[in-house]
Amino acid sequence: MTIEISSYTQVGSIIAFVVTLFFLYRVLVSQKDATIQLLREKSNYLEQKLSHAEQKKPDVLAKSLSERVENLNKEIGRLSEDKQNNQDLISEKEYELENVKEEAKELSRQISNAHELMSEYFCPECKAPMAERQFHSESVECGGLEVDIDHEFVSFECGLTLHDGEISNSCKNT
Repeated sequence: MTIEISSYTQVGSIIAFVVTLFFLYRVLVSQKDATIQLLREKSNYLEQKLSHAEQKKPDVLAKSLSERVENLNKEIGRLSEDKQNNQDLISEKEYELENVKEEAKELSRQISNAHELMSEYFCPECKAPMAERQFHSESVECGGLEVDIDHEFVSFECGLTLHDGEISNSCKNT
């Protein structure tokens, strides 16, 4: 009888182990599926943001402004033919044209400022985006005084890494 009980106990233990193993496997698979779904949603969200940003990029605005300038020039040309009757309208359109030109200059200035500001966030050689930027502080003793030295570590997606502005790994895209 004790042999039967120990046999049943061993069979029961094996079944419990297999059930527990399948349960753990199922939990891990569901977590993996949830992670994959989260990454898909994040990818879709980033793609939507990118397409929205492409629709709003400065080139579209610049093109729109250049088309407005062209249309206003054509309209001024037509109105110039009947100059006596339309002198006020011509002046108004010329003023509007000057305003549009000023807006275009301001947009160009803002675009160049944005490029200057963003240049530090991209690889200077291949324009890959910055992956990581860290600052570390180090205390050293110099001549009996304790001096704090700040260190900067910057890495880009292309593999370029800079330590305190000095290249430690070169760009892999060039």
